[in-house]
Amino acid sequence: MTNPQSTTENARHDAQELHKKISANIAKAERSTWADVKAVQADINTLGSTMKTLANDQAEDVKIGLKAAITKLEAAGHLVEDKAVAAKDGVKHANAAMLDSAHKAAQSLSGAVAAARSKAAHAIAPKANGAKPADIKKVIA
Repeated sequence: MTNPQSTTENARHDAQELHKKISANIAKAERSTWADVKAVQADINTLGSTMKTLANDQAEDVKIGLKAAITKLEAAGHLVEDKAVAAKDGVKHANAAMLDSAHKAAQSLSGAVAAARSKAAHAIAPKANGAKPADIKKVIA
């Protein structure tokens, strides 16, 4: 195998590895993000339950204030999830673009490897018909 050909194959391998790494990072980021969102929602639910219990033990005017706070707190929990979904979609789009680019790079490099192999095979073929090594080097270069 010629040095340019092995260099091209190494670049193709690197592009394929990059594609795998991006895919793994997408999955890891998604799991981490959703774990954080669920943890915040659990904290919100716990605080909401505490406030509901507190509201039941208070005078009517305090209950109204606490119930308003509970409603806003629950809305914040939903907002966090909505924002996380929007961010996830943005990250997903960016990662899809990176994956597509890495995939196209790997495809292009595969084509380059195939062309280099074809060129090398073509250079070797005339050797059987009496071509000199110097002629083969010219074809490869």
